Amino acid sequence: MTKVFLLAFLFISSCSQQNCKNRNITNENKEIFGNDLTDNFYGLASKLKFIDFLKSNNNISKYFFEINKREDSTQKINQLYSLLSNEYYDSLYISVKNDFPDVSVVFNELNLALSNYNKTSQTKRKPVVNILISGFYNDISVTLDTINVGIDYFVSKDNIYKPRDLPTYILDRYTPDFLVSTILSSYFSQFNIMDTNDQTLLNEMIAFGKLYYIISELIPCTKENIILGYSDFEWKTIEETESFIYSFFIQNELFFEKNHLIKNKYINERPSVYEISPRHPGRIARWLGWKIVSGYMINNKQKSLESLLYEKDYMKIFNESNYKPL
Repeated sequence: MTKVFLLAFLFISSCSQQNCKNRNITNENKEIFGNDLTDNFYGLASKLKFIDFLKSNNNISKYFFEINKREDSTQKINQLYSLLSNEYYDSLYISVKNDFPDVSVVFNELNLALSNYNKTSQTKRKPVVNILISGFYNDISVTLDTINVGIDYFVSKDNIYKPRDLPTYILDRYTPDFLVSTILSSYFSQFNIMDTNDQTLLNEMIAFGKLYYIISELIPCTKENIILGYSDFEWKTIEETESFIYSFFIQNELFFEKNHLIKNKYINERPSVYEISPRHPGRIARWLGWKIVSGYMINNKQKSLESLLYEKDYMKIFNESNYKPL
């Protein structure tokens, strides 16, 4: 009996792994241009060198370091140079190198994700990806064709060098495991269309659900709890109480709630949704939106990821999802 169970487990496991590999076939095309800038600020020779870097990297200067106005650029550059040339930057640099000894791995994962997207999209997305150590100035900035990443935000959880301006329940997601999914969520969020005139919670839930679903398809070998930003324990809690959560939303008429104070309790960052229970983590309405969108895509298998991004009829998605957990 034990052998039969073991063989069945191995068969299911191997099939699962094979499906993951089949859905993630390496594409020879260059979908991104990866630019490793992690060494650029290490041991800055002078402020002039830093200014030269900013001048030759306008996108980083404008969107990542937010140097937009000529009148305050000198003061801003002085602040940034002080941040990147202080005595602690060397230690931060070493910490990043320990956690990310080869950033080409990150570039390869992003290239594979963009390959998966571009296979079925009309508009091919081929961004430049700049990875640098920002001294905790910024984590991620995106434009239509550029992704800038302050990789120092994503060092290991137990690293002594972590940003101090974030609460623990958010900081838990700033680790190497969450890096690629966070980058992709930030990048594709700018293409995610929703009905901005509709103020219902369900509309916002579906918008987040679309984004999470798309990222899960782009990196199918990444665990779903990572994509949605939950720990294993948090994920187990919400998955095991799915029917209860759905019933809570129905009984409290939350789907079509328009009061921002009430909506924020369920869709915004919080350590817990205490209205449900102290065990249920924040952003739970986004998770429920992902469940609804997943049901919709099961019933609309021919719909491309790009067309899902552009679909703003949230009631169509809701109705065609046939979502109703047992």
